[in-house]
Amino acid sequence: MDFGLTDDQHLLMTSFEGLLQRHREPPKGMHGYVAFGAELQAELIDSGFLEVAGQQGFGLLEAALLAEGTATCPVSAEVAQSALVGPLLDGGALPVAVAWGLGQPVRFLPQARTVCLIDGDAVLVGTAEWEPLDSVAAYPLGKLVAMGSDAVRCIGDLAAAIRRRALIAIAAEASGLMRGALDLTVRYVKERQQFGQPLGNFQAIQHRLADCAQLVRGCRNLALRAAWQDDERSAAMACLHAQEVARQVIYDCHQFHGAMGLTLEYPLHLWTYRLKLLQGEAGGKQAQAATLAAQLWPETN
Repeated sequence: MDFGLTDDQHLLMTSFEGLLQRHREPPKGMHGYVAFGAELQAELIDSGFLEVAGQQGFGLLEAALLAEGTATCPVSAEVAQSALVGPLLDGGALPVAVAWGLGQPVRFLPQARTVCLIDGDAVLVGTAEWEPLDSVAAYPLGKLVAMGSDAVRCIGDLAAAIRRRALIAIAAEASGLMRGALDLTVRYVKERQQFGQPLGNFQAIQHRLADCAQLVRGCRNLALRAAWQDDERSAAMACLHAQEVARQVIYDCHQFHGAMGLTLEYPLHLWTYRLKLLQGEAGGKQAQAATLAAQLWPETN
């Protein structure tokens, strides 16, 4: 089952796709792990798309749609946390990076102007001190050393909302990454010839790709529902499902590409390696399962 967009959402996404279209092709001469779209990031900030959740007639659902759509591009840009968490930060500068502990690699930390450090039940928000890291995860990474002296400690409902929306952002971004990897794989099996016919003609491959398509669609719908409901249960469920099924999607996409999918010259890793990092973010699926269980069966805690 799928859901259609409203007229306003359709207009928004049509306009947004016009911006993304220039970044749909992998960088020419790509021979590395990381493909950060600096130009795309600047366009996203200047265009105001990252602030869509605060615009009249729109909200978190539209922010999740933008995050999912951007993740289908081979180049990375920080949209998910900026568009979903950003509205909670009282005018904090974009882009936003969310860290789940000191001393850990943080996605987009080198580009971030505002950092949120999850610290138990609290969240520290401000600038940060960091060290550069060589990344093989297709994301630009930095090691968080310390929060800046301007960091503000958020507690209570605000801290809970930041953590909740950070999980929704992971789910939305992961569903877009899976869709991008699957779209590339479908194109490949339509073109790759084996035994005198395209790989995509073999029924076993069709069945497995159909299973992946179902999983990706489910992830997308759960992420969008979580953005619409904006509660802890739906956020944990969406993030849990995305982190759980990403393994199968990554495996099948690489298997159907064969050795080609393992080369840096071929762009599959620009989606799947990012997915591998998202699988362990926020404590991974075990942490989301524990959160979800606490929501569903609070009497057992």
